[in-house]
Amino acid sequence: MKRSVLHSVSLLSVVGLVALAVGLLYSKGTADLAAQDRQPIPFSHEFHAGRLGLDCLYCHRAAHQSPTAGVPSLQLCMGCHRNMDANQPGIQTLLDHWTRRQPVAWVRLQRLPDFVYFTHERHLANQVQCLDCHGQVESTPYTPRAATYEMGWCLACHQQRGASRDCITCHK
Repeated sequence: MKRSVLHSVSLLSVVGLVALAVGLLYSKGTADLAAQDRQPIPFSHEFHAGRLGLDCLYCHRAAHQSPTAGVPSLQLCMGCHRNMDANQPGIQTLLDHWTRRQPVAWVRLQRLPDFVYFTHERHLANQVQCLDCHGQVESTPYTPRAATYEMGWCLACHQQRGASRDCITCHK
């Protein structure tokens, strides 16, 4: 009898540890690890959106007509940077990509699970502002992640705005 109790306790311990590990894994969400957040070229939203006052949609041109906001093309970047001092941090790397006709391999910072249906297009059409989800990017000297994409956060926003909270709205 002691052996079966001991066996049960061991089994419960293993199950508990597995559950804890899975819980920790899922508590991190689907975002990339912080160590992977470094971009191949330092990019400052603080400078571009803050000091220069560029609108989000100037660089993220696909956002109003696409599920993803997209990243600016190298050609768009070079529209301004072609005439800049190549000794500026990151500019030489940008110019090297341009010369080699090689796109910059920007690191994707946001990724939703495949079962979630989200479009920037629909949200922008319903007057959701970029800062509502991405925060005050004009004051961040790096490329920021959005606050969170957990279901409760999305549902709270939908409730506040009177948007549908039916499962089919966001889940495929």
